[in-house]
Amino acid sequence: MKTLICNGLVYDGSLNDPIKADILLEDNRIARIGLDIKDDGAALVDASGLIVTPGFIDIHRHADLRVFFEEFGTVELAQGITSTNVGVCGFSLAPHRQHTQDLYKYLMAITGPASSAQTYPSIEDYLNHLRHTKLPLNISTTQGLAAIRVAVKGYDSPPFTKEEMTAAQALVQEAIDAGIIGFTAGLVYQPEIYNSTEEIIELLKPCKGKGLLYMPHMRNEGDKLVEAVAESIRIAKECEMSLNISHFKALGKPNWGKKIDEAIALIEQARKKGLDVTVDFYPYHGVATTLATQLPPSFVQDGVQATIATLKDPAQVNKLRSVLSKTKGEMPLDFRWQNTIISSVTRDDNRKYLGKSLKEGASIGNYEDEIAFMADLLYSEEGMVCTVGLFLDPADIEKVVRLPYSMLISDSLYDVTDTPHPRLYGSFPRLIRKYVLEDKVLTLPEAIHKMTMMPAERLKLKKRGQIKEGYFADLCLFDPKSFKDNATFERSNLLATGMKQVYVNGEIAYSDKTPKAKAGVCLIEGK
Repeated sequence: MKTLICNGLVYDGSLNDPIKADILLEDNRIARIGLDIKDDGAALVDASGLIVTPGFIDIHRHADLRVFFEEFGTVELAQGITSTNVGVCGFSLAPHRQHTQDLYKYLMAITGPASSAQTYPSIEDYLNHLRHTKLPLNISTTQGLAAIRVAVKGYDSPPFTKEEMTAAQALVQEAIDAGIIGFTAGLVYQPEIYNSTEEIIELLKPCKGKGLLYMPHMRNEGDKLVEAVAESIRIAKECEMSLNISHFKALGKPNWGKKIDEAIALIEQARKKGLDVTVDFYPYHGVATTLATQLPPSFVQDGVQATIATLKDPAQVNKLRSVLSKTKGEMPLDFRWQNTIISSVTRDDNRKYLGKSLKEGASIGNYEDEIAFMADLLYSEEGMVCTVGLFLDPADIEKVVRLPYSMLISDSLYDVTDTPHPRLYGSFPRLIRKYVLEDKVLTLPEAIHKMTMMPAERLKLKKRGQIKEGYFADLCLFDPKSFKDNATFERSNLLATGMKQVYVNGEIAYSDKTPKAKAGVCLIEGK
């Protein structure tokens, strides 16, 4: 099978200026790049007026379960995403053990529901499911450390025993043996909040000397952002790993305009000393996470689900109120209540709260205060509530976007809702529309570089992320001025528009606003 793409303006994924060139695809590879290529056996595609780029790569998407759904792919391909990585923020579907079902329940608000058949005793079992599934785009996975902790000791808060640490290290080694190149952490979530720095270093001991990646959702992204960056640098350095800080940002108005500068200075100091450090970002001023993360760690000693089950008790609500009043969090409580928006619920009687802040919800429901409302909502939904938090400063985001070592992600959640965070639908066109064409923060080659070559190199994806002869034919054809994100915080489930054609491994995967061939592959080859 041959395809000849003619007359396009080619951005190769590097920072080089674009060139006018034809591209000959043969089977799943780029066979030739040049002017006036002739091949009578090739299907002709006229790219006049369009740019041709490598397929976009999202290294942080919570699609671990959704990749197996028949409808998966449209939202992603409409944005030009040809490869994505799952197993992020510490969350993975493997290894599955006795306590992992509690993790699956917790993840419903992040990855969507799992069927009873979707259990994976090992990461290799999950990879094999990917390898035997017709995928609309390429999928890789990192290994979540939360999944390993849950498999070994459930949601217990005490430190690892010697025997538990040995068992956990064996699961880390099992992931390495399966070909996994990176490990992720979610240090604001249960049960990883209980992991000390020293425990993480000990847990990742099998990674030493193997050139692997540590990719944390850090312990704090607000008032202690700089300390969290220092912890991440120490872990990567002592474990001889490279470091990519997930969704790098500063939360909370009191931290805007200063904490991000201090954190950047610390990162650049580490880079000058030879540590391989990058960061990623999503191009929105709102975060998305579960409402359960608002519960302080000291209040959740018995695990998230067990604690949520007690929130009908007024005494427990009073206890939560007391704990929150004494807890110095990432941001003031009043700021949090006003800027935390309910984005997904499962019960019809709670749908009236969708799109409302916790402050507004408390008023609508005639609750004593926001804490009583939060407790009742978590209890009635069994914890399955997602939120959008408007906690970021657009000026801080711009600083991160400009960094030469930052790359774009979406951090998309796949909870069942018709009011998701707009980043699920629009992150990639938004970078071009807002930060290139409108605000002129980046040049077009810089933006494309942050969506292609940089993430490919970070995940060590072989022969992807660039337009080069011999590379896999993952390509996007579009007019940048017509490529638009349509999802907003008010109407968040609107598809991106303007993507003319997307090729995955040499086959047309998206054209005329419609998904086509399912030509994606599992990107973990194994060993």
